[in-house]
Amino acid sequence: MQVVDELRRGVRLKKINFTRTPIEYELTPYEILMEDIRCRKYNLRKVMVNGDIPPRVKKDAHAVILEFIRSRPPLRKASERKLAPQPLKRVFCPREQLLDSIRKGRVLKPVNQKLKSRRM
Repeated sequence: MQVVDELRRGVRLKKINFTRTPIEYELTPYEILMEDIRCRKYNLRKVMVNGDIPPRVKKDAHAVILEFIRSRPPLRKASERKLAPQPLKRVFCPREQLLDSIRKGRVLKPVNQKLKSRRM
């Protein structure tokens, strides 16, 4: 995406005279090139290493994904898996919440001796 954005904005390599307006294309040069490749105007040469196609290039994406999935350890059956018990949550009514807060009481912060003397 960055390459396409840069091609759309254009890159100044040297100082130019702006008397002519820039040429506007329907597509960017990158998009034109990709369209030519899709229309098969150009034949792309295969990558060869020692006269053979490398094994990474031979595999298609589907085969690579399947190989990765098969390399993972198998999952246990659902009947064998045990979930941890969920803690019981009680729904408190407002009255119970109020009584609980009264029972807990407030934790008061300790006051410094200096502050006490200033107030008096």
